[in-house]
Amino acid sequence: MRDGERLVAAERACPHEGADLSLGRCAAGRIHCPRHLASFDLASGAVSPGWSFRALRLYRVIRANDGL
Repeated sequence: MRDGERLVAAERACPHEGADLSLGRCAAGRIHCPRHLASFDLASGAVSPGWSFRALRLYRVIRANDGL
């Protein structure tokens, strides 16, 4: 996913109900789930306050001359 110029790799399914996060909205360093009001920090994967499920799994992105 893209947050401005920053690329972030994360699991695609929301850990809460499995919603497709590729349909969510990225804004201000967070991905917002399209199914409910939870959002995830794109630096740590932490879920927004008030939710009690695990963090979003994030993966390191490495840019190279021939791609990512």
